[in-house]
Formats: sequence, structure tokens, C-alpha cells
Amino acid sequence: MSRLPHICGLCLLLRFWQLLALAPFKIGGSKVAQCQRWMTLSAAFRWLLLTSVAPFIVWQSSEIYEATNVKLSTVFKTIALAAMTGDFLISLALLGAHLLNRKELADLVTGLARLHRRRRLSWWSTLFLWLKLLLSLYELLCNVPFLEGAGSRLPWTQLAAFGVQLYVQHVSSVYANGIFGGMLLILECYNQLDQEEPILARLLQKERSWLILVQRFVEVFQLGFFLLVIGNFINILANIYAFMSYFTSLHGVPLTISNNCLIMAVQLYAVVLAAHLCQVRSGRLRKRCLELEYLPEGLTREQAITPTPFPLVSPTGSVKFCILGLFTLDNSFWLFLVSYAMNFIVLILQFSLENMKQA
Repeated sequence: MSRLPHICGLCLLLRFWQLLALAPFKIGGSKVAQCQRWMTLSAAFRWLLLTSVAPFIVWQSSEIYEATNVKLSTVFKTIALAAMTGDFLISLALLGAHLLNRKELADLVTGLARLHRRRRLSWWSTLFLWLKLLLSLYELLCNVPFLEGAGSRLPWTQLAAFGVQLYVQHVSSVYANGIFGGMLLILECYNQLDQEEPILARLLQKERSWLILVQRFVEVFQLGFFLLVIGNFINILANIYAFMSYFTSLHGVPLTISNNCLIMAVQLYAVVLAAHLCQVRSGRLRKRCLELEYLPEGLTREQAITPTPFPLVSPTGSVKFCILGLFTLDNSFWLFLVSYAMNFIVLILQFSLENMKQA
């Protein structure tokens, strides 16, 4: 992928995926992803090593909080360690899933690379991608004040454990940036097609090829989508609980907790919004084909527009980011998450006020 422009960030993301063993394969000169034995063994060894040291890392992380001079409440320590452990497990699950499905992932990356040679990200898509990358970098740099304040008092074992913890925790962040970049590329293809001449045969050919690619995209990253959405949402709820507990007990605003909650919410919404826009653009392309008087044989216009279980040809298919058959990534699902979070905040406030009255 040497010809891909580095300014768009997609090539940089792929290199990060290879560095973190999220992409355990080699990109050949013909822009084809190839699985090689030494890269597979290296990724497997790294996964086994991280899995074996996971209990030690969690134990040392709990010791880090005890070694600092900051008086942290039991609630904060419990939530921080639970969130840390959850991020660790999610990252290990992502690395293991990519290692097992490396051939399918390599085929998908090859298809995206070929698509990217014909379609380039617009400046708006490039801007959004780099904003998300910079947001992840800001999340990583938020740990610098902690290291400056407590780094000199920590032994080397705890510093090493903290470094491994940061490495594993940010695997999921790099993973989310990668799938976000892939969805931006797919979305850009739909956007550029709207500007071309509406030739029916060309539209049908593009719609069919992109539908197959997006279906493979969703199939390969189903587990990753599920872990990202559930993990980030649980972490957001945990940070909301810690924020409200701190606010009601000390009547202050913890900036660290609020920053973490805001960053996770923005990153989660970026992925959901990109998936929603891909589905909207796919439906618009399908409608456009129907407006050009394309109609499958034996179907009326109303039957062609409505969803059907029969194996019909394009454009009756539509892109759906259906994750493990449990939910679909779109705006309605995001509104469900927001409403659930608001109800959670109301319950916390009610519980805190009752405890304050009893005290």
C-alpha cells in the first residue's frame, strides 16, 4: 500500500494495525495482503505473552493507586480497576479474533486497498479521520500528568506494568480508528457515485460489488463492533457513576472522569454515525436504481422497494450493520443508548439524594 497517500491516514492506520498485531499479515507489492507463517507465529506469541501477564498487570495496577499520594475513594478504585480489566479483556479478544480470522481479514483489506486505489478520501473525510486520530492521541497523552506526578515514586515493575496496560488498552482505540477509516472509505464511494452520470448498468455493477464488500466488512468485524459498543458503553456508565458519586459527595467536578466519559462518547458516536450514514447512502443508491426504471422480473415497484427474504438481484439488497443478530448500528440504536444512560443518571441522583437525606 505504498501508493496510498499518507495524508489521508488510512496507510498510517494499517501500519499501526500491523505494529499492534491487529493485522497479522504482510502487504505485498501488488497491494495484496498475504498471511505469512512468521507473522502469524509472532502475533500468536505476543497474544500468549499478554494473556499470561494479564493477572500480574491487573495486580500491579491496583498497587499503583495505593502508591500515589492522591486519596482515592473505594468507589473510584473499584470502577477504575474494573474498566481497566474490561479494556484488557476486550483488547485480547480483538487480537485473538484477528489471529483466528486472519485469512478473511487479509481478503477484506485487499478489497479495501483496491477500492482505495480508485477512490480517494475527500478533504472532509480526511479531516474527520484525523480529528478522531488526534482525539485518540489526546486520550493517550492524558496519562502524562499521572506519570509526571507519580512516576518517580513508582518502582520499575509498576512502571513496566503501567506501560503494558496502556499498550493493551489502546489496542481497542486503534482498532476503532481502523474500522472508522474503512467506513469512511465506503461512504466516500457512495458520495462520489452521486456525482457521476446516472448510467443504470454502471450503478447496478457498483451497487452489487460494494454490497458484497460491505457485507464482508460487517461479517469480519461483527465481534469487534459488539465488543467496542458494549465495552465503551459500560465504561461510559461506570464513569458517569463515578462522576455523580464524586459530585454528590464532594460537590466538585472531576475533570479526569468527565474527560474520559466525553472522549469515549464521541468515539462511540463516530463509529455509530459512520455505520448509519453507510446504510443511508446504500438505501439512496438502491432507490436511485429503482428511479431509473429498473425492476426485477416478476415484481412490482412496491415489492421491490420493501424488504424481502427472497434471493433477488441488485438493487433489492441493502447494507445493514446488524451485529451478531442483536442490534443494528444506526441512529435509533444510539438514541436507545442515550436514553438508557439518562435513566441511569436519574437513578444515581435519586439514590444519592436519598442517602444524603438519611445522613
